[in-house]
Parts: sequence; structure tokens; C-alpha cells
Amino acid sequence: MLFRHILLGLVLAGIAGGLVVVPFVIGFVRGPQAGQAQSAPPAPGDPMRPLGRIAGIYGRFLLLYLAGIAIQASYGFSPGSTRLLVCVDTGYSYGGGAHGFTARPGASLSVGGDVTACARHASLGQWALFLLTKVPELVLWACLLLLIWRLIAEAARRGPFTPRAAATVWLLGWVVIAGSYIASALSHLGADLLTRALMTPSTYYGAGIAVDVIFGPLKALLPVPALAGAALLTFARITRIGVALDDEIKATV
Repeated sequence: MLFRHILLGLVLAGIAGGLVVVPFVIGFVRGPQAGQAQSAPPAPGDPMRPLGRIAGIYGRFLLLYLAGIAIQASYGFSPGSTRLLVCVDTGYSYGGGAHGFTARPGASLSVGGDVTACARHASLGQWALFLLTKVPELVLWACLLLLIWRLIAEAARRGPFTPRAAATVWLLGWVVIAGSYIASALSHLGADLLTRALMTPSTYYGAGIAVDVIFGPLKALLPVPALAGAALLTFARITRIGVALDDEIKATV
């Protein structure tokens, strides 16, 4: 019970920080003049307007999702509802080629499309592995949103075609590519270790876990993250070349 209260408190504190601290930092970086200019409606020709709207929607949904998960994990959504359980998709298809799997003590198995293993009373270590399958993706989305807001703030201050904006786009591209791979690798690691702790035979053992963690995340890169990341890196290079040419033209005038 104490762990659930602590979890809810941490998530609510994070949401409060996102609603108060992040806008304060953005306003501090922009400065008072930028803050006054931003209070006015954006110009119809603002190139960052669609991106800003979508990023704002995604940010709000992310906060609501975190709040919902914290409430479900701590208390459930109704008196008779089931609180969040530590479960993992084992990767075994029910009725498929895997036979003889059994739940370890303190765990249970359920069947749907795949066999799912759940902990009846999860330990702290099992909760940590479960969070490892979920949190990296949320952190990735939060990092992407922060970089997008940083790009929007830079474009509002100096325009979209500056060295700093190009550097932000370059970093955004690498976060999309590398972040997608790392988040998926951590998720695979958590799922493999949690499956091993909840059932036997496990999906992977020993070297098989390392192979899955290294090569499994490649599926997460294809096709969208790899293509989007490459497009961002290309756009960043084009922007840098354009900025350099503009500086040369200004120098010769």
C-alpha cells in the first residue's frame, strides 16, 4: 500500500512539475519580450503553428495518461475494479508450438492471443522490471516533446533558420532514431527478465536474452522512426547549409 501511495505521489509531483516548472523554464529562456509577443495570437503564416498545436495535444494526453496509470495502480478506477497488475506478454501463442509452460509460485497464466503471465502480489523487483517495459517509451515521448517545444521557442525568438534551430532538429533526429532503439531494447530486457521470473520455460535464457535485446529493437525502427529520423537529420543539414550561405551573402553585401 505504501508503494502505491509513493507511486501516485511521484506521478502527481511530476505532472505538477510539467504544468508549472516547464512553462516557467520556457518563459525564462524566451525572456520577457518573447513572453509578451507569445501572448498575442500567432500569425496566420507562423510556420511552427501546426507543430505547436500537435505537440500541445500530445503533451496534455501524456500527462492525463500518467495520471490515469497512477490512479489505476494505486486505487483502481472504481471500488470493484482491478488495480494495475504486473503482467507480461510471454510471446507464446496459445495452442502454438510451445507446450508445458507453467506459472512460477506467486504467478498466474492467462490465455488470449498470447499467453500472459501475471504476478499475484508483485515484489519490488517485479515492479521494477514491469516499469522497465513501460517507462522508457514514455520518457522517449517526453524528450521528443521537450525538444519540439525548444525548437518552437527558438523559432519564435530568432526564426526557424538559425544554427541553434538546426542543432535542435539534428538532435531531434538522433533522439527519434537512437531513442526508439534504446527504449525498445530496455522494454525487451524488462519483458524477458520478467517472463523468466513468472513462468517456465521462459521465452529466452542467457545469451538468448542478449540477442533479443540487441536485435529485437530493430523492428521498432522500421519503417517510421528510421525514416522520420533520417528526414530530420537531412533537414538539419539543409538548414545549416542555408544558414552558411546566408551568412556569406550578408558578408559580401
